[in-house]
Amino acid sequence: MIEDIRYLIAFAKVAETGSFSAGAKALGLSTAAASQYVSRLEKSLGIPLFYRSTRRLSLTFDGARVLQTAQEMLGLYQDGIVQLKQRPRASRKLKITIPAVLIRSELMVQIARFIREYPDVDISISCSDTRYDIIGESFDLAFRIGELPDSSLKARQVFLLPRVIIASQFLLDEYPSVTHPKDLADLPWIGLTMRPNHRTLRNASGDTCDIRYVPRITVDSIEAAYQMARQGLGVTAPPNFLAKNDLDQGMLREVMPGWSLEPLKVHAVWPSNVPASSPVHILLKSLGHAPASLDQLVG
Repeated sequence: MIEDIRYLIAFAKVAETGSFSAGAKALGLSTAAASQYVSRLEKSLGIPLFYRSTRRLSLTFDGARVLQTAQEMLGLYQDGIVQLKQRPRASRKLKITIPAVLIRSELMVQIARFIREYPDVDISISCSDTRYDIIGESFDLAFRIGELPDSSLKARQVFLLPRVIIASQFLLDEYPSVTHPKDLADLPWIGLTMRPNHRTLRNASGDTCDIRYVPRITVDSIEAAYQMARQGLGVTAPPNFLAKNDLDQGMLREVMPGWSLEPLKVHAVWPSNVPASSPVHILLKSLGHAPASLDQLVG
């Protein structure tokens, strides 16, 4: 069936131009290929489509009947595929998904700069801490926090995301003093559905300590976990930029300041067959001039 469509297009173009050589040239084929396509169509249909001589072609009665269908097929091809190839760059679209927690980060500043520089690109942005299926949801580009699973998608690290363990003083007053990272396991944590319930801390000497905990509350949003921590409901580990103002103003306390978490990696992820000229690669190139660390509060 698919081959017949190709043969019909070749047949229509040969009939339109009046010769195999002209029809083949119009389609970017060799004359032999165009002749072979028409012969295969004739064989598939069981009827001759052209009367051939050394100097000219003429349609048979059945060929004239088939030509109407072939011309419709050729028209669809020319109006669809050919126009798509020749479409103006102004019609470019870009569909992105970004973790909601990064809305107030330097990443959004970079994306805003891209939008201003390329007003001809129609952009759709989904902001959610839920990890969407890039292929299933037809996203052109996704930003992911944390390690990536093996896949056929292409990926590039674009930022590091420093984190800090925080809690309200009100909460900390209800529990024994935290003097060692292991004591953190005794505090009520606010868990994230997208993150494992364990943390690895490191001090300036390079010592490490792994802790595991059972969350008191579990949410699917880093911002929600942070707001609950501000209300004294538990401990969480948000990005530095999210907690900076509240820490500076004394509304929250950093827990175990002598120990720190490894920064999370932020990756850009996109389908492997995205062309190099697409807005995806233009945006990725612009991110190459951004800070290496997403550690800045915006807005």
